[in-house]
Amino acid sequence: MGIRNRTRASAGQKQVVMDLSTPEGTNELIFYLVVRFVLVMMAVMLVESLAVWFEGRCLLPLLRGMAKGLSASMPQDANSLGALLRWFGLLVSSIVQGNYLQALGLARGSLLVLLSLLMLALLVLPPLYGALTYARMVVRRVRALQERRERELAQIDQQRSQFMTDIAHDLRTPLMAISGMAHAIADGVVRDDGQRAEYLQSICDKTDKLSGLVSSVFEYTKLGSGAYTLDRKPLDLPQLLLREAAVAYEDIEAAGMHFSVEVPEDPCQVFADDVQLGRVVANLLVNAVRHNRAGTEIALLLVREAGVAYAIVADTGAPIADDPSDLFQPFTRGDAARSSAGGSGLGLSICKRIADLHGYDLMLVQPYGRFAKAFVLRCVVMG
Repeated sequence: MGIRNRTRASAGQKQVVMDLSTPEGTNELIFYLVVRFVLVMMAVMLVESLAVWFEGRCLLPLLRGMAKGLSASMPQDANSLGALLRWFGLLVSSIVQGNYLQALGLARGSLLVLLSLLMLALLVLPPLYGALTYARMVVRRVRALQERRERELAQIDQQRSQFMTDIAHDLRTPLMAISGMAHAIADGVVRDDGQRAEYLQSICDKTDKLSGLVSSVFEYTKLGSGAYTLDRKPLDLPQLLLREAAVAYEDIEAAGMHFSVEVPEDPCQVFADDVQLGRVVANLLVNAVRHNRAGTEIALLLVREAGVAYAIVADTGAPIADDPSDLFQPFTRGDAARSSAGGSGLGLSICKRIADLHGYDLMLVQPYGRFAKAFVLRCVVMG
């Protein structure tokens, strides 16, 4: 299976929900309304044409035949409602008085009026029914969109609440440890110089961790704000990948892992933010080092196809057992093996947001060839 089929299969596992607050969502609604309007109008015109044909072939000749010789029995002012009511009263009176010849003539006139009303109804009812049908379609669609929007807002509120809970949890644990050790030193509980040095080093480590967490939260929220814009320029993707590979090489080798780079140096330009796109690649490499054991092979690959390029960070470590789509949610660290490796749980979420801002796709593919898993970033190539 090629890289394109793999990415399509992975993307097909997720249900895309259109955000109606975006131009794409508005265009979707407009397209739906226009298409339904055209279909209803075509149906109305078809029924109207059949009604005109039926009236011309059947009802109109019958109406002309019935109208012959009825000028005396018809009301003088056929457009007057009062005249029609008097005519109807005369018909009832003739039947009561037993003047059946006069009643028959008046009845023929009544049938003529009813037939005329029937022809009028055949012309009026199709557009009226079409308008009511279209109105029902619009009401159902708007109601469905409102319900979907309410579900999205409820989900956003739930995610925001979970986000704040996770932040509080990840901040509380190191803060409590720092507070405990600082008070122990200040109260003279720790008197041994060696133990005091260990406490101070632990405080420094946990402070660095807190600083990294706060920075990650800041980056995540900044990227999610509508005011943030990318500094997009034409850049050479192979050079960006080779640059990030050179930066990560020492850390990968120090972790006892093998690093292979397969990036053709042929020019491959993309329109992207150099700093943010480089951050995606760097985060994926750091993620691979953090969540795999020594001896794992980590690979940085570049695969080109028509109009697109795939930047791939793959490894031979253990596959991820959890739902791949959940990995890109904030504070998600995957299965137990990944959770124990530490980290803020925001790295992949930040990568996903940066990819979305570029209009690129970031997904997990496992297995990927001889590798257990691979994070694939699909980029649109210029020209």
